[in-house]
Amino acid sequence: MIGPFFAARMRMAKRIKLPTGKKSIGMKRSDETFRQIVALIFEGHFSPGSPLPAERELAETLNVSRPTLREALNRLEAKGFVDRRSKSGNYVCTSIPTSLREPIDEVLENNLMPLTDIIDVRKILEVWAVEKAVKSPTEDRLLSLTSCVEEMQADVACENEEQFARYRAADQRFHQILAEMTGNLLYVHLAHFLSELVSRSISMSRQIFPGDYPRNNLKRHEEILKAVSCRDLEDAKTAMLEHFLQIERYLSPRRGQPRVGKSRAAATGLP
Repeated sequence: MIGPFFAARMRMAKRIKLPTGKKSIGMKRSDETFRQIVALIFEGHFSPGSPLPAERELAETLNVSRPTLREALNRLEAKGFVDRRSKSGNYVCTSIPTSLREPIDEVLENNLMPLTDIIDVRKILEVWAVEKAVKSPTEDRLLSLTSCVEEMQADVACENEEQFARYRAADQRFHQILAEMTGNLLYVHLAHFLSELVSRSISMSRQIFPGDYPRNNLKRHEEILKAVSCRDLEDAKTAMLEHFLQIERYLSPRRGQPRVGKSRAAATGLP
């Protein structure tokens, strides 16, 4: 039996129309399914980093056989829209084109671009994002932001790698929720892409992470949450700007240095 969450997805899927410009006559069923799932992603029903429904439920939602769905998922993976994980399911990737992602990944991988360039872009965009988010915060979004902050509070001591990993994951979700609150689907995917770039580029274990950073970082997120909840535009922008200035202060001694290798146990990173 499909629960209310996936029942809503089913209603959404049934309303999806194939993009105009190409006729669906003669189109393989798997191609049509591929286009339906892409439409769901671009319409914001599945956010970057979120799991797709289980294959059985998704097949029922789209009214296709599981072999047809798997064929569509294989194509989605090849195109970079989903990440298929053998043990945990299928996850939505950013829809930023691979032709754009790969050169930037390569440049950062080889230290040909300072990471501060990415931070500068994120700083500008996230101040804009919190300005949009503060104008119409819904109760469910505020509850989600609060949940992220509470998870960060629970693990702020970062006494082991597991706590640090949970802390970072909650931090990243906080920023992704703010992105979704803008209502701008392009920005939702762009924000996820930029966040992943930073996380992959600043790989480190908690042993080399500044001891005071988690608590100071938590304070910034508490301030952002309070400002958004109170719809205080200036305080929200100030708190977000200070958050990124704090990240810049942490990075400044490391500008131009090679990033910490991924071979370290339990690699983690900034949001």
